[in-house]
Amino acid sequence: MPLFRIALLAAPIFAGSFLAGSAISQEKTLNWRMNSVLHPKLFGESGTYFAERVRQLSGGSLVIEVHDRMVLDQNTFAALESGLVDAVWGSAGHHYREDPALTIFGGFPFGPDPAGFTAWMKEGGGAAALDAIYARHGLKSLYCGALPAEGGGWFTKPIAGPEDLDGLAIRSFGYGGRVLRKLGAIPYDLPAGEIRLAFEAGLISAAEFSLPSIDFELGIAEITGHLYFPGWQQPATPLEVLMSAQSWASLSDHHKTAIRAACSDTIAWAASVAVVEQIDALARFRALGVELHSWPKDTLVALRQAWEEVIAEDTARDPLFANVWHGYREFQEGYSDWETRAYVD
Repeated sequence: MPLFRIALLAAPIFAGSFLAGSAISQEKTLNWRMNSVLHPKLFGESGTYFAERVRQLSGGSLVIEVHDRMVLDQNTFAALESGLVDAVWGSAGHHYREDPALTIFGGFPFGPDPAGFTAWMKEGGGAAALDAIYARHGLKSLYCGALPAEGGGWFTKPIAGPEDLDGLAIRSFGYGGRVLRKLGAIPYDLPAGEIRLAFEAGLISAAEFSLPSIDFELGIAEITGHLYFPGWQQPATPLEVLMSAQSWASLSDHHKTAIRAACSDTIAWAASVAVVEQIDALARFRALGVELHSWPKDTLVALRQAWEEVIAEDTARDPLFANVWHGYREFQEGYSDWETRAYVD
């Protein structure tokens, strides 16, 4: 997408000019501990990349040490408040337990691709809307990119239509699980390490977890055989660095600029490295004999209708969330108008 091509070209130029200025910085070194709440592959790698860019762009005066899942998703807000960690790398949707309005900022069914999500967050009002939600908790978030679409789901048997989802035991998470439940499925929110075991024990006969490259690492392909596309439940997985509002306010302008620049670089990184890894994953699946399917059209229609019911329930509960969704829909109408005119379908 043009947005990412621009990001790929612009980020190195900006970073280079900033590095020249950062070399003269005489700031005392600030050390932060950052918890990564996401699966190590790609998600964790993006956090490590971000931290290294901050170190480089700050001239070594801001050093972020990354810890993999030192604090679980549900303990993030408390860990930031207590000072156990200084920052958290992840996706806003993982904090839905603390505030359900955050769920949409982790990606959502039938939502935008990474380019569209980035445009909404950076220029379409998404960042301001997220700021308003995090302000309820004394937190500050910076958008740092979006990973590609997830796979649509792994199945032991092919899906012929929406009726095959009725009674299906499936590993699913967040909005995806709620949508599937509307169609009679039985979702289980299982951690990564338990998915294959659940298949082998007969607890589940389907699963949607993450990007194809991450799913490959879990060995799901070896015991299922059918992978569906598109990943309607998660067309993009946004990335953020989260900290207390007080910590952000206390940073020097130099360090704030380094963090913002590192986020811009991470947006470009996710648009290139992460995409190539998905290409490699599909080749590996084919070598294993996995059948790659497209969802039946009537199934996608039923899933979309169920999603409309889910989002209507959420917007009715929280006026602030309703405003966020209204703002996104306004942006989406304009973005879709441009996209359908500008590109071949």
